[in-house]
Amino acid sequence: MVGDDPQADPSHLLHLPRLAPAVAAHHHLLLLAADVDADEVEALVVSLVVGARWTTPASGTLPGVLDLLPDADRHSRATLTGPWSATAARGPLGLPDWVETIFVVDVDAERSGPAPALVHGYGPLLDAFGQEHPEGLERQVLDVAHACARRLAGALRVTTGVLVEPDPGSAVDLFVHAPTWIDPDTLAHVLAPALPGLVLLPGADAVADHGHHLDGYGATWHHRGAGDLAEGADHVVVEVEAAEVLPPALRTAAWTSAGVLTYTLRWVDGDRTPASRGGLRRRDDARSAIERAALALHGAVGGEILDEDGFLVTPEQLADHAR
Repeated sequence: MVGDDPQADPSHLLHLPRLAPAVAAHHHLLLLAADVDADEVEALVVSLVVGARWTTPASGTLPGVLDLLPDADRHSRATLTGPWSATAARGPLGLPDWVETIFVVDVDAERSGPAPALVHGYGPLLDAFGQEHPEGLERQVLDVAHACARRLAGALRVTTGVLVEPDPGSAVDLFVHAPTWIDPDTLAHVLAPALPGLVLLPGADAVADHGHHLDGYGATWHHRGAGDLAEGADHVVVEVEAAEVLPPALRTAAWTSAGVLTYTLRWVDGDRTPASRGGLRRRDDARSAIERAALALHGAVGGEILDEDGFLVTPEQLADHAR
């Protein structure tokens, strides 16, 4: 029944406390649509931040406090508080009409000195702060909030008043973390249906022929849909190496105790936020190829698939998207 599903019935938002514009204006804000609930935000944050947990659970009528530093000294703070209703703040802050709920990001400001100007800027998040960029704990917390916004098709409003609305489709790269090593020839065979014409980078065979241990290798695949293929501007790189740092999302996986191999599938030099239909089609083609490759690799080596923000992606999600 519709009434049993809070995401299908926006009336559940009527009970949320309203965030005062005067308070909202002095904090970074994670902005979300009506169909995103607090459990989804928690699941994403916990998968990126070891130890993050509710210190005050959200009750439906009162916001919860999700602490990103629950075991740290109290000289530092990093919390997400919410959900709040966006009703009172939407107009005064000029928020988009689709914003229904808000999580307040509470972290002390840490800013760099004036950064040198770059022709293409530092990316939407850092550019939103002008010359003095967030760093340290503030930057780490904003990166987590930005990743959540991208995964949940939301946005960030930072304290400078700038709205940062990441494109969910801009996350193209995937990583297969697994307990199983496969040699270059086997990799080429496994990926042949997804990445036809995959070329192993030179060097791996020579290492093996000389009896040395091979601890990593790479391969490249040219995206055939690229119009400027002659310049090599659009291709997928596959990298295989031992993971030096375990991603937070895998910290409870028992199989990681014996070591983790990382199979990286990265789209190189493509436009992640294209404005043209051709650019969107090209990005979609690259994403589809990478998703097919990740599914094939996962079938061969097991483990888990993570997106470029560090969130888990199930094979079923990739298979549904590929249909």
